[in-house]
Amino acid sequence: MPLTFKNILSLGAALPLLWATPGFAKAAAPVSEGLVLDRVSVVDVRTGKVARNRAIIIAAGKITRIAPAGSVRVGGTARRIDGKNAFVVPGYNDMHTHNLNAASPQTSLPLMLANGITGIRQMAPALPDMPKDSAGQPILPEDAPAVLSMPGPLFAGPAFATPEAARSEVARQSAAKVGFIKMVDQPQEAFLATVDAAEAVGLKTSGHLPMTVDPHDAVQHGFDAIEHLGPSISLLLSCSSQEERVRGMLRALPPAPVGIDFNLDPAKLARLLANPVLLSPPQSFAMMRGVLASYSEEKCEKFAADLANSKAWVVPTLTRLEAMNLGNSPALRTNTDMKFVPPASRTLWLAVGDDFEAKLNAEQQKTLADLYAAQLRMAKLFEKAGVKMMAGTDFGGQWIVPGRSLHREFDLLAGAGLSPLTILQMTTLNAARYLNREAEMGSVEPGKQADLVLLSANPVMTANNLHSISAVVRNGRYLDRKQLDALIARAAAQLQ
Repeated sequence: MPLTFKNILSLGAALPLLWATPGFAKAAAPVSEGLVLDRVSVVDVRTGKVARNRAIIIAAGKITRIAPAGSVRVGGTARRIDGKNAFVVPGYNDMHTHNLNAASPQTSLPLMLANGITGIRQMAPALPDMPKDSAGQPILPEDAPAVLSMPGPLFAGPAFATPEAARSEVARQSAAKVGFIKMVDQPQEAFLATVDAAEAVGLKTSGHLPMTVDPHDAVQHGFDAIEHLGPSISLLLSCSSQEERVRGMLRALPPAPVGIDFNLDPAKLARLLANPVLLSPPQSFAMMRGVLASYSEEKCEKFAADLANSKAWVVPTLTRLEAMNLGNSPALRTNTDMKFVPPASRTLWLAVGDDFEAKLNAEQQKTLADLYAAQLRMAKLFEKAGVKMMAGTDFGGQWIVPGRSLHREFDLLAGAGLSPLTILQMTTLNAARYLNREAEMGSVEPGKQADLVLLSANPVMTANNLHSISAVVRNGRYLDRKQLDALIARAAAQLQ
């Protein structure tokens, strides 16, 4: 273009537009602090689409903006990381754990972080002797996920078996500002009274669904999150052509002793909780077989659609179901990841595995294996219907290894037929949605918390790529593969 007076004027008029374009403006403004993840691909967890050749700018633990790769100048104390075309997803969340009341939180928490877990939903109160800050919150190691929510004392045992006691405890926990109400084992009337009382004060309810309670009733009252697909046949019963008859029989039975007393000696309690299947009376196996034999796909599809249209969430914890229902399988006993649990836990788990063989006959073990296969099919059916689900492991139970078991959960979900995108959403976006924190977490976007996982392969192509962690960002702090491996090695050494 010839350099005439007219062209010079035209160029001058265009300069403000050039400065206003995002790429030009970002290139002109150096980043003086924080972190820049350059040359990365950002995975949209809502759609599965990938935005390639991006730079993620992080400051004060937040994603401040996302720019084209190579367009960001770095100065001051800022650090630029060459992402080497890594796929960036939000940090993983394990939405059912017992880290803070487990045997070794000082090792389990760093192990979770090293496996890409940047957030956990703690499902029981922290141990009383765990150090706490001035606000009464547990003091965590630096290398730890965030505790996203934590309940007060569990609604289990004789103390919470009446509606009056349940309502009183909900009021007490509401005043104490607990994260949610965790329910384990209550009679029908007490269960529904707990849900009603919590709903009235705006507290979420989560936990086990008693077999005496129709899931439709629980959800209609406002029950928020069903753990472990029931557990047992609590949800599968809604897929049985004999549902009404079986529920009628259950409700006609005389009141049974109320569940596990959580005030037991800790050693006895740990053994009971390692695999609660071993507490099942003989008649419960006959009921399981009857429900499995009367399974109706049509009825289950209708149930799944009803659940999808409710506000309820489901946390399958297939790892926990596998551990309970296949309780002494060689793959569980010889898992090389057992080195990441305390020696006392290994000893206990092996002993409880022996109990599984000693106390359950071949027919009972086959019934449990068939139940597990049906639960896997139910997980796939729930995905197809659009049921809201989250990923969790129930770390603290037998055979569940901190950090590694969430990756086992990914594999089991994939084996059940769930899509890679669904599994990715279950551990990222859906956790944010359940917690009503989508504005601050659950996706890789400006303004969100800088809790991220960098993967060497696209997780939307196959769930196996969720294992390919090359780095983790926790609250804006970058941990490369060497640092993550060091966390793992340190935990293993401490647990020898």
